[in-house]
Amino acid sequence: MERSSRVIAVVALCVAVTGLTLGFAAFSNSLTISSSANVAPDASTFNVDFSSVNESVETGAIVPVKSPDSIVATNGSIDNSSNPTVSGLSATFKEPGQKVTYTFYARNTGEYAAFLNSISFNNVSSGDAPKKCTAGGGTTDALVQAACDDITLSVKVGSESKTTGSVPTISGHTLAKNKSEQIIVEIEYNAGGDRADGDFTVEFGDITLVYGSVD
Repeated sequence: MERSSRVIAVVALCVAVTGLTLGFAAFSNSLTISSSANVAPDASTFNVDFSSVNESVETGAIVPVKSPDSIVATNGSIDNSSNPTVSGLSATFKEPGQKVTYTFYARNTGEYAAFLNSISFNNVSSGDAPKKCTAGGGTTDALVQAACDDITLSVKVGSESKTTGSVPTISGHTLAKNKSEQIIVEIEYNAGGDRADGDFTVEFGDITLVYGSVD
């Protein structure tokens, strides 16, 4: 009776071990991971705004530096509600050698680096050139047009050189996210410039800065 019990016990043990071995074999398997992803960035996460200060986006008045200080000049204003716009840059000159300087900022508030692709000096709305000078009553137009050549509008963006005309292609100009770069706009009646014999107005076309997500 004892011998039979032992045999049964041994057989039972062997069966148990065999079952355990088969169990491991049954649960072994190979894993294959096949995956892909499509990324479609939201265009709204790319954004460059104008600002009156360097460290954030503020739409306060852009107060000009006048030379001399007796010049009459208006404050610039910022509107970022649609296409960011700076407007109201204007001065009244009395003679050559005077200028006003407006300083503000472009700030990258998006999620990507922004690249300055171009600067465009656009034509005035009522003409076919970026600048138009109109003689006032009793003023000689020929003298006005000569003086007109000596009144300039320039812009300097970040590390780019100051320019008085369009720059169609710009490469390697990066504005990192959460960073700002300085923009300087000057309106100047160049020293030694021609004079007119009366009042005249000078109209400049818009300056457009194009920032893109690709250089």
